[in-house]
Amino acid sequence: MNSRQSSSILVTGCNGYAGSKIYQFLKNKYNLVGMDLVSGQNESEIIDLRDYRSIFKLEKYDFDYVLHTAWDQTSDNIYNNNVEASGNLIKYLKTREIEGIIFISSYYVSSTVDIQYARSKLEVENMIFDSRLPYVIIRPDMLYSFDEKKIQEQISYMRKGFAICIGNGKSLRTPTLIDDLADLIYQIISACEFTNKVYEIGSPISYSQADILRIIARNAGLKPIIIKLPVLLAKILFNLTGKVDPEQAETIKYDRVVDLNNLIKDFGFTPIDFENGLMIEHE
Repeated sequence: MNSRQSSSILVTGCNGYAGSKIYQFLKNKYNLVGMDLVSGQNESEIIDLRDYRSIFKLEKYDFDYVLHTAWDQTSDNIYNNNVEASGNLIKYLKTREIEGIIFISSYYVSSTVDIQYARSKLEVENMIFDSRLPYVIIRPDMLYSFDEKKIQEQISYMRKGFAICIGNGKSLRTPTLIDDLADLIYQIISACEFTNKVYEIGSPISYSQADILRIIARNAGLKPIIIKLPVLLAKILFNLTGKVDPEQAETIKYDRVVDLNNLIKDFGFTPIDFENGLMIEHE
């Protein structure tokens, strides 16, 4: 853990999927302070953001920027957990002098899908708007890397000869390579470009869910049969496994296609498309 003299970025949720990947990307470029609810591969303060008093463990660290990735995605109380935790974090940050906060939101906020996950992201975006802290809010769609858990689960099924597609497989997605997200964060912080805007990020080419499975299979050298799972059955399975919020099955029928215009205009940043991104990851 970095001391008060040298730390510069606080990374919340540094042991989750997005937080840990971005932490590893940034650790040789900046001094980092990691925090999470649980321990993991990155050195971190164990802090439950729902307990405001516990946040004061951070008093011994100095940091100029905050990257907020900590998020509950699977509990029965997603909305309340996320809003309480993020509200406490923002309240605390207003007692500190920071250069800016980057919040990793979600493309779900751009949709009309009414689920706890999307509502909690939107509520925290509004908290940040009202906080008067300099900010950038980033809304990725389907963060991925070749070793991402869901992709590896699909590959494990594919090795058995099949791939699981929820719904009819036609809904569009624009997946976001985690390294693209990390690159953007690096650019924002290195230039201190806190524009007080919201940016969507994802593949400049949209893909159907069935096409995404075919691309994953091709990269893994496999030719599975695609099995289309009815949404109702998927909700039941999500509920039984606890791996995914069952509410997210409601999002399957909606297209998710990011708008990159503001990202390109303000940062000159164009993300890689999913097919090439996955290929690079797999090399």
